[in-house]
Amino acid sequence: MSRITESTMPFQDGETWYRITEPDHPVAGALPLVVLHGGPGMAHDYVRNLEAFADETGRTVVHHDQFGCGRSSHRPDAPDDLW
Repeated sequence: MSRITESTMPFQDGETWYRITEPDHPVAGALPLVVLHGGPGMAHDYVRNLEAFADETGRTVVHHDQFGCGRSSHRPDAPDDLW
């Protein structure tokens, strides 16, 4: 079973959420797969199945929710020029 880590990192005046799926048997030199969801407004959930690539390919898979989406900080009062 893959090892999964979820956390947040600081971004502007909020936080950005991320999830790292590490394979049981990593392949030396295999670059990580960084999964970018569509947006704005769509979170990582609809591409979460890509975490299976960790064990299938031996590479780390990283999901994140962009600022303002999903489990990251939301700023509904932010001025338009922020986006």
